[in-house]
Amino acid sequence: MLAAACTSGSPAPGAGTATGTTSTPADSTAPPSPANSSPTATTPATPAATFPLAVVTGLTNLKANVSVAELRDLAGKGTLVVPCGVKLTAPDLPAPPASSACVPADKIAAALVAGQQRIALLPPGLVQPATKVLSIRGKGPFGMFGPDLFGDEQARAMDYPVKATTAPGGTSLDASWTAYDPSQVWTMTNLGSLCSDRGAATQVVSRGRGWDWVFEGGTARYAAPAVVDPPDHEPYRSVQPVDTGNAGATPQIIKRSDVAIADHECPVVPDSTWKPQLGTTAVFSVPEAVLPRWRDTLGLDVVYLAANHMSDKGVAGIESTLRLIDKYKIPRTGLGRDLDEAIEPAYVQVAGLKVGFVAVNDVAGVARADADTAGVPWITERNIREGVRRAKAAGADLVICNPQWWGGAEYHDDLWPTQKRQLGWFDKAGCDQVIGSGTHVAGPLLVRGPAADPNVVLVSPGNYLFGQGWWQETQEGVILDLSFRGKTLVNVRLRPTVMIRQARPALLDPQGDGRYVLQRMWKYSTTPPAR
Repeated sequence: MLAAACTSGSPAPGAGTATGTTSTPADSTAPPSPANSSPTATTPATPAATFPLAVVTGLTNLKANVSVAELRDLAGKGTLVVPCGVKLTAPDLPAPPASSACVPADKIAAALVAGQQRIALLPPGLVQPATKVLSIRGKGPFGMFGPDLFGDEQARAMDYPVKATTAPGGTSLDASWTAYDPSQVWTMTNLGSLCSDRGAATQVVSRGRGWDWVFEGGTARYAAPAVVDPPDHEPYRSVQPVDTGNAGATPQIIKRSDVAIADHECPVVPDSTWKPQLGTTAVFSVPEAVLPRWRDTLGLDVVYLAANHMSDKGVAGIESTLRLIDKYKIPRTGLGRDLDEAIEPAYVQVAGLKVGFVAVNDVAGVARADADTAGVPWITERNIREGVRRAKAAGADLVICNPQWWGGAEYHDDLWPTQKRQLGWFDKAGCDQVIGSGTHVAGPLLVRGPAADPNVVLVSPGNYLFGQGWWQETQEGVILDLSFRGKTLVNVRLRPTVMIRQARPALLDPQGDGRYVLQRMWKYSTTPPAR
């Protein structure tokens, strides 16, 4: 045992069920101490009880899961970082070399920040955004869908194989470090631009594949090596995705999450009046037929609609969008018959919390909502403040703000000065997390403090389904996967995707062809220091 503007042209140049066994606080009727309460190693520990250990690595490590066999191998080599004061009860790992020393549990996050490729065992109460959780390897593609302390509800309910107890006579562990209550853990996934016209419409109408083919994507690889950081000047190189099967795996990532949200960018019209965009004109819409797929296949809980194509079909298109989405009972925000409706937040209930969503836009080409004009709310300090105020007045415990923003131009991977100023407005208004969209390329990701209440800013996840096949950056995107403990953000994961035939989102192996979009994102992103 171990002890221890969305065109087909080119971008401008320059541009809750318990899992396993858990620790139990001395007073079982009281909630566990918060993980962000700055514990110290001298705090008296709860008498030894079995608790799970999360398997964690650095945030930028491309690795997404780990097998028990890998843990055994790492332990035998002495490269598995193990917390002091812990005695493993499962699995049975080989004793480390004599030269291998344990690391104080509250110092492991700092060790991973310094060495992003290292893998560690960590008491669950110390998991934070600087320590990306690795799920236990499952039977899904790329090892997905295995046990995961901070994964979706199904993953949390699986028998978790890594367990420990406090080592007799060892360093005391704070009770909050070992506490784990799966009923307080929840996940949220976010999709990139979702408008299944153009490429998807071509496959459905001209090729006769049907909407199920579009929305039930599986996995993909590239026919040839690609480019990690494609240049923002001609020639714009594209990739050739090859469908590798596993149909339905991509929507399962979204549907299995506790909360799934998406950026929808174009009007929804009745099936009988829909005319697909099969050419290059940048006027888009989708039929009502996509809405059952949003609800049942993707499992969307909220759509945010403050996007620059929402008035492509005029006021009638705005009204049909609102009417049809409401018909399928999918909460929405960011579009209305006037500003009062457009700025009204959407809400979901999860893990005993009420989460509010506020959407705004700054991209030209769409009707700007006002007192008597249908359209989308603009990114102004006043509109942001009012949307957040309404959410909090309605009892929202968390407010997620969803801007569609360019900062001056499309197709850039970095954060521009205008966006930095707008981000200041979001912070001042009280947005807890900012998840943006609109540039049609992925990145950057900013994981920020304060340490006790970390937050994330994703400027854009790129395209999920938007029919832009002329450039590698617009073909690729990421599914943002966030995990919370109550109101506190504790884990950030990115799941890379690519559009097959500009129409069918498919998952990429993050350590294979998914590395291109992930490594490109990290170029301009900021990662958090250890708490």
